[in-house]
Amino acid sequence: MRWLAFLALSFLASGQEDEVKPGLVGEYFALGREIDDFPALGELEPGIVRVDAQVNFESTEEGFAGTPLTEQFAVRWSGFLRVPKDGMWTLSTESDDGSRLSIAGKVVVDNGGLHAMEEKSGQVELKTGDHALVLLFFENGGGAGCRLSWEGPDTAKQPVPAAALVHKRSQESVAAPAPPEPDLRPGLVAEYFDLGEAVEDFPAIGEKKPAVRRVDRKIDFASADGNFAGTPLADHFFVRWSGVLWAPKGGKYTLFTESDDGSRLFVDGAQVVLNGGLHPMEEQSGQVELKAGRHELKVEFFENEGGAGCRVSWEGPGLAKAAIPARALWHKKDAALDRE
Repeated sequence: MRWLAFLALSFLASGQEDEVKPGLVGEYFALGREIDDFPALGELEPGIVRVDAQVNFESTEEGFAGTPLTEQFAVRWSGFLRVPKDGMWTLSTESDDGSRLSIAGKVVVDNGGLHAMEEKSGQVELKTGDHALVLLFFENGGGAGCRLSWEGPDTAKQPVPAAALVHKRSQESVAAPAPPEPDLRPGLVAEYFDLGEAVEDFPAIGEKKPAVRRVDRKIDFASADGNFAGTPLADHFFVRWSGVLWAPKGGKYTLFTESDDGSRLFVDGAQVVLNGGLHPMEEQSGQVELKAGRHELKVEFFENEGGAGCRVSWEGPGLAKAAIPARALWHKKDAALDRE
């Protein structure tokens, strides 16, 4: 694998260690409707934005690639393909359902339509170095999977390795607006607790440590069996989301939680929504007067058994009822979660 050594050397020689980072930026969109070809993403906001080291996901009917998405969704991966040697390269996508690969703005592979795992390829002449890459993938129903492979000078056909996929740091903020205040970062701090026993209402957590601690950009998880929201937790767990709700205008807001099982929501320390007990997806709401700007937000959710889901929505001045978008959810800078 001589080209791996070349990649490492070229990266160090570039003098851009602070600008170029490993992996592709993956934007995951919940579509909520039937599709038969590539959807127009337009102004649609991704529910998940993360960095994926590779695109090498076999077909599954469970949550795709460690997300809660199973049907009617799309993914857009963007970054750069780092080519180790001049020459003709064959690039392939294998997907269930459709996929489309563009290099430097030109479509190289078009693998659209509804189908099981199916591979298509295209050839492109590439120079040594980095080339802009965008890979679109969509899933309608049934199994979902997507793989990106290559073959070229001194390189046998194989999944494109992590060492050849990079992105610029500025791309990580895609779909995230500028922080409204300097100490804020996108998303809510999410603490996932494994309770280890049946629960009928909100548990007392005390000093218990979370099994998972991460940042969630939104709280918009449909009810589903199996592991919840890309965690190892399926039954008997509790989630606490905390951070800042940024109100775009002053006025009266209606806040909603829809959950399976129970949930409750607090703004500036006061409970606004109580949706407790054991039940399938059920919605409760409450009203609160908010000034424009920053408000402390906490949402709690627990799951006993069966399906698990939790969604938080709002309606207010100039706002139709909708899931609270990522641009309105923030958290205070956290050294354990946020990179400089």
